[in-house]
Amino acid sequence: MSGTEERAATPGVASSAVLATVGIGVQGVAKLLVTVVVGRVFGTETLGQVTALLSLSVFAALLWPNAAGNTASRYLAIALRGRRSDAAVNRLLGATTVVSSVVLAAVTVPVALAWGNGPGAVVGGVAVVVGYGLYCTARGAQLGYGRAPRVAFWDTVTSILALVLLVLACVGDLEPLVLLPLAVGYTVFAIACWPRGNGFTEPVEPTTGVLGFAAWNVLAVVTSNGLLQLTMISAQVSSSAREAGVYAAAFTLATPASMLGQALGQVLVPAFAHRTDGGSLRSRGALTLVGGFAAATAVVFGLVALLAGWFLPLVYPAEGAAAVADLRYLMVGVWVFTVGLVPAALLLAAGRSRQVALASVAGFVVGAVLMVVLAPTVGVAGGTTGFLVGSAVNLVAVVALGLRRG
Repeated sequence: MSGTEERAATPGVASSAVLATVGIGVQGVAKLLVTVVVGRVFGTETLGQVTALLSLSVFAALLWPNAAGNTASRYLAIALRGRRSDAAVNRLLGATTVVSSVVLAAVTVPVALAWGNGPGAVVGGVAVVVGYGLYCTARGAQLGYGRAPRVAFWDTVTSILALVLLVLACVGDLEPLVLLPLAVGYTVFAIACWPRGNGFTEPVEPTTGVLGFAAWNVLAVVTSNGLLQLTMISAQVSSSAREAGVYAAAFTLATPASMLGQALGQVLVPAFAHRTDGGSLRSRGALTLVGGFAAATAVVFGLVALLAGWFLPLVYPAEGAAAVADLRYLMVGVWVFTVGLVPAALLLAAGRSRQVALASVAGFVVGAVLMVVLAPTVGVAGGTTGFLVGSAVNLVAVVALGLRRG
């Protein structure tokens, strides 16, 4: 991609949001189809194990690669608008992403083994950790350039690739390797979309504050997004294999819904990065954005919950009927969580990652404590309760911050 192309006009916020949502939606559907196929072909217990490994992989990415992607989306946008080279920022974020992905993959090995997974499943889980980590950073960088069409294109291509590879794994009865297709898809996306610079040579965008912003963002995403992943991990460690498999059926249908807020947030961060209003929610435009998004998602998520009794048994014949109540309860928590991502994105765009992180800690602590206390006695519903209450605390905190000046 030439410098001229990098400096070309970028799509508007609305069109970028649509394209980013389409792209992440395609990835979500692909991940959903992977779990559907696994559940149908290999059974409920395998479904629970695969879903738990996916949650572990996503959670691992929150410990740096996801934050590196959010940081790239902000700082590359700032460099592009200031007509400064982003080479130093790209080198720094790229190196930390690669190193952290390898380290996190190694750390997940004993966890996956402790859950009773065989060598093949562990290899697949490790591959997803690395691939998804690289994917997060590459995706954030491309959105920082305002290149949502490219993101949507490669999301679609790599999702199709992953599904084709999954079919081959099923035909070959390669149950231990069913996570490798997703890992390949993520890795191909990262290679195709890895940032190669904005084409400017001088002056150079300084790296001062980049790692600090990313470090606070790690805390923010772990304490907000990570709480959702902990619900599945909680089900895996505190319930029987059968119960965890049933919960996985609900979880895999609820998590794509949470991606709506993430998609919009990824677009809002670079789009508002050049503004100086401190991420305040006092403006009519910001309030309209948050309120409209909350209302629209309430309708969408409400329909999902209402129709769960019809479509869940179709998607998961063995687990669907038993998972209806779990899905309906989860959708309430996912809605609260998703709404909170929008004001948080506005604060991140203004560089207030430290405030977002500190606001998220309370919700995470409350939610995690509730999971630990409730899961042993009420089962999978304990994890969902912790997620719902923790997300509500986080939502109130980020809204309160947004209504204050930075």
